[in-house]
Amino acid sequence: MDIEFGRSSFYDEDSIYLNVDGKSVIMARATAKKFVETVLGVGHYFGFVD
Repeated sequence: MDIEFGRSSFYDEDSIYLNVDGKSVIMARATAKKFVETVLGVGHYFGFVD
C-alpha cells in the first residue's frame, strides 16, 4: 500500500491519497480529517503515540 500526503496541482485542496492494489482512493478533506483522527486514536490506544 502506498500512502501519499500532500498537495496536488490536479486537486484544489490538500488531502490523503491512497493506492491499494493499484486502485486509487482520494479522500475529501473532511474524510481525511476523520481518518487522521481515527489513526491517532488507535495509535494512542496501542501506545504508539504519546
